[in-house]
Amino acid sequence: MDRREGDGGRGDQVTRIGMIWGGIGGVIGFIVSLFGSFAGIVAAIFVGLSCGRRAGAAGEPNSGAMSGLKSGALAAPLFAMGAAAGAVVAAQQIGSSEIAATLSEVLNVEVSNDEAWNLYLIGTAVAAVIQVSLLIGVSAAAAAWVARKRPSS
Repeated sequence: MDRREGDGGRGDQVTRIGMIWGGIGGVIGFIVSLFGSFAGIVAAIFVGLSCGRRAGAAGEPNSGAMSGLKSGALAAPLFAMGAAAGAVVAAQQIGSSEIAATLSEVLNVEVSNDEAWNLYLIGTAVAAVIQVSLLIGVSAAAAAWVARKRPSS
């Protein structure tokens, strides 16, 4: 017995799109986050837009936002892992002593290397939450937009 729900494989296609854009987004997130977490946040918007547009075109005519939500939810964790890895690699290249010196200078408070590293990791985790939220939201919105523009049959 076929396990599909009579959607002609469109659900599988939306899943495949989410997995593909998750892989692409992970690589993009890693490379872009070498420049900083804000660059990763901007990249999450573009990856979510691309993922949602493809999912909206592949999904059922009346389920644009759900198609984008599903594909975005599949792509977001992979993107966030790649972006976080890129940010950590960048921080290791800078060094915790340099991060601590910069924080001490900016905040006018003595910050140890361990405290600076902990603050950097907390900032990376917050950026990852923002990236995931934006990627999923933009993906759902883009899929709904594409499904709305597509002529219904």
